[in-house]
Amino acid sequence: MPKTLFLVCGEPSGEAYAARVARTFRNRFPGVPMEGIGSTLLAAEGVKLLRDYGDISVIGITEALRRLPAIRAALSAATERASRSDIGAVLLVDFPDFNFRVGKTAARRGIPVVYYVPPQVWAWRPGRAKTLARFTKGAVVLFPFEVEFLRAEGVNAVFAGHPILDEIAPFLDAPPDPDRFGIPRGKRGIGLLPGSRAGEVATHLPVLLAAARLLLERFPDLHFALPVARPSLRNAIAGEVAESGLPVVLVDEGRHLLFRGLEAAMAVSGTVTLELALLGTPAVIVYRTSWFSYQVGRRLARVDCVGLPNIAMGEKFLPELIQDDCSPSRIAGEMEEILADPARRRRLREKGISLRSLLRGPGPAEAVVSMLGKEAAEAWA
Repeated sequence: MPKTLFLVCGEPSGEAYAARVARTFRNRFPGVPMEGIGSTLLAAEGVKLLRDYGDISVIGITEALRRLPAIRAALSAATERASRSDIGAVLLVDFPDFNFRVGKTAARRGIPVVYYVPPQVWAWRPGRAKTLARFTKGAVVLFPFEVEFLRAEGVNAVFAGHPILDEIAPFLDAPPDPDRFGIPRGKRGIGLLPGSRAGEVATHLPVLLAAARLLLERFPDLHFALPVARPSLRNAIAGEVAESGLPVVLVDEGRHLLFRGLEAAMAVSGTVTLELALLGTPAVIVYRTSWFSYQVGRRLARVDCVGLPNIAMGEKFLPELIQDDCSPSRIAGEMEEILADPARRRRLREKGISLRSLLRGPGPAEAVVSMLGKEAAEAWA
């Protein structure tokens, strides 16, 4: 019986990355059992779920304290399972505060650990890089600049390309089709992206709707589109949108094609901002969290921007409005400048599209297999 590959992720974008690796493993090693913490995407790839991450997916210290019992229970279950003798390797994806504990426990038992999407030690808490070097066989990173930083700290780091390019490949040059999503002809589509977690939506949706109202007064030809990140969020979003009375269409599927037809977007900081940039949609990046979480993060941060497109490009070419700056009037003001200036929209589109060549690579699955070594690969062959 081949040993089990144990995967751990803790939020939607990380699960999407993990699912692609699981699919490759399933195709290359058809008999390998896979278990882990994830949700529907990993389950669809044949991964037996130890826990669904829904109860432990949080951002910020205050939010984590509210779910501490569920997090502790999941952590106990994951560390116990990941350190058993029938586990052939552990693949950790993002989710660092949780995954470091799982990885260190597994490594102490002699089980090889690979980290895919390691924590952003170049941005804050750089000391974690040395810890990463001690308990992993290596790390597969999403951005080229991460390799040099991690290798200097002793981490066997490899850039294998950003997987989001594989996901959006069919849409990179697709013709816009706003009609398909209910955006009336003659109207300019504007994206509203309040986040993929319930807490993010509760915080950001009222702000984005208020900004949309201000924009509509200035530009009556706008029509708004809101992609619903998760089905469980739809009812709450639909209720708030209906109450606003604004022209907003909810989109449940096909967000990448939708993005191709948008004039611009207001988006919560995260992977979706990179999707927008790569698809040529200018965006204003926003984010709010609790006062305490923000103060802690601000003191630990080592970078001047939070938006992934800006970080990847090495310059803040997209506007960022964080915490107190994340207000309806400030967001509307930044959007007005973009919407009123076709030349600026074109420059922002071109900058975003230029990221495609920067983020291309061979893919993570082979890098993971290589890091696990000949012994692990032969065990699954």
